[in-house]
Amino acid sequence: MRINGKMSWKSLSVFVAVIGFCCIGLAAQNDPFLGIWALNVDQTSNYPMKSQLIINVPSPDSPDAFISMRSSINKNGQSSTEIHPVAFDGKPHQTDGGDPREISYKRIDANTVERTQNRAGTITVDQEQVSKDGKTLTVTQPGGIVRTYTKQFSVQPVKH
Repeated sequence: MRINGKMSWKSLSVFVAVIGFCCIGLAAQNDPFLGIWALNVDQTSNYPMKSQLIINVPSPDSPDAFISMRSSINKNGQSSTEIHPVAFDGKPHQTDGGDPREISYKRIDANTVERTQNRAGTITVDQEQVSKDGKTLTVTQPGGIVRTYTKQFSVQPVKH
């Protein structure tokens, strides 16, 4: 990402971390959520971010889980990064970064997950869904917030 013509060091460090995760953590998954997703601002409503990347890579801890890194720049030019452990074990997991909270994930089907978030006792539930062609990720949140992302890069499973 470029801010005023210069690459942000935070963005560069996130990019390097992603490459590292991709190289060491590829499990034998074929999950449609894996990859790099960029916010499509033209198709997004009621969301305060100017740009956002979601980077989903396989978890080294479980073949049924992944790590979701989310880097955002808001409309004031401030950046933040979050790490979400995505495990479909029914348990809440603590996130790390700009908006710490507990999140649990439930897989509805191969292309749909339900996310329950607990921010200091306030519970919200939203849905993330990958299109059948695998090119679009739609996040629907309470309050009429609908975010649309376009897949920039796919993570392919390692064949052993």
